[in-house]
Amino acid sequence: MISSRGTFVIFSRHNSPDWGSWDGGKLGGKPSWLNPRDIPKEPLRCKLCSERNGGNGTLLRFLCQIYSPADAETGNSGAFHRSLYVFCCPNETCSTADNMHESVVVLRGQLPKNNDFYPDDCDNDDVVQSWKKHNLSAWKINACICCGQRATGRCPSTQTYFCSKEHQKLYHKLMKKSENVDEKILAYDESELVVEEEPEEIHCQEDREIEQEQIADDMNKMSLFGDNDGDNDDALLEQSDLNEMTGLDGGTSDPITMEFYNRISISGGDVKSQCLRYSRWPEYKIEGDDDFEENIGPLWISTDGRPTVEADIPNCKYCNSKREYEFQLMPQMLNFLMKTKGKESNSEITKEGKTALLTVSDFIDKTKEVGSESDLPPDLVKKQEELVDQFKSKVLQENDDDETLDFGTIGVFTCTASCSKKNTEDIFGAYHQEFAWRQKPLGL
Repeated sequence: MISSRGTFVIFSRHNSPDWGSWDGGKLGGKPSWLNPRDIPKEPLRCKLCSERNGGNGTLLRFLCQIYSPADAETGNSGAFHRSLYVFCCPNETCSTADNMHESVVVLRGQLPKNNDFYPDDCDNDDVVQSWKKHNLSAWKINACICCGQRATGRCPSTQTYFCSKEHQKLYHKLMKKSENVDEKILAYDESELVVEEEPEEIHCQEDREIEQEQIADDMNKMSLFGDNDGDNDDALLEQSDLNEMTGLDGGTSDPITMEFYNRISISGGDVKSQCLRYSRWPEYKIEGDDDFEENIGPLWISTDGRPTVEADIPNCKYCNSKREYEFQLMPQMLNFLMKTKGKESNSEITKEGKTALLTVSDFIDKTKEVGSESDLPPDLVKKQEELVDQFKSKVLQENDDDETLDFGTIGVFTCTASCSKKNTEDIFGAYHQEFAWRQKPLGL
């Protein structure tokens, strides 16, 4: 598992030519580009927002990056260095859209051991200390002061570089509030990703059954709608433990959510601070083990919005190799990212709204169990729909920057060949686009 070590850490990553220190990754801040010369040619934008509103989509925000070489697994020496970057749309509408995967961009950057940017050997301290080719400036590339992506122009009044008019406008807005603008305030809070082995589940079947019964009993006792008939399948999960990760108060009858709860509760809840679950291409690691992929594959947070058929995950668009699960972003990551601008995650602002929304949604479901929806009085159905819309508006209220980043989980699927093929006209420069499946937050 990969958890966050917290803030106030100085990150070297690809900002250092010493690639022996690159293990792990980071959350927030600005991307540390593996290839500093051939970064994306223009700022990354949300495809969903563009299709919905026309024109340019919302600028994507950088969430995290992780270093994960793949030369040994693939036989491709061009993947000796390999980093994956995740960018996501913060627009509240894209948190609940049907095609949410179009609001996330995952980029794969990779290099052979012998390349233009880093020394072949990091054992020589003199070479490492004098090395400059890993910097953007060495290739005369300017980065946006707000997001670290390629700048498209320089502001004549501040002499600072920006990727877009939006970020230039935001920077000037902050300057009006304070003469000294801390550029870190324009990115999500930065922290280190620490790599650890995930604890194993309980192996004793008897203990396992006892644990399952206890969880079911606890869920029934604390549910919004008590299970008077003793049917644990309809029990609602009390989410006091999940609130820490999702910011959601209330309950759920979803068996997948229950399994999510069960999984993060193993080993006394040691994985509750887990920000990222990593297990690259499970079916390529162990053949013939039917339980292997199920245990370490994506841990979805709800039944709705999961990929259900193989066609949901497209093959690599560069070489047509199969894409497989590599890692997923967990909802507790939001607690670390959203401390920017001196406030906690937006979930704290709308906690009551989320509770109310979930209560109303469950009430509607319970009402429909009495009879089909067509049997309900039309005015009652309309009133219920109005209530849900009102609570959604309250839950998804916008902050000052029109951003309410939220997700249930984001599963990342990558090319199992880690190919080096590339279309030179691609806007992503030397970086390959991979595929992400974004799932809705609980209760929305």
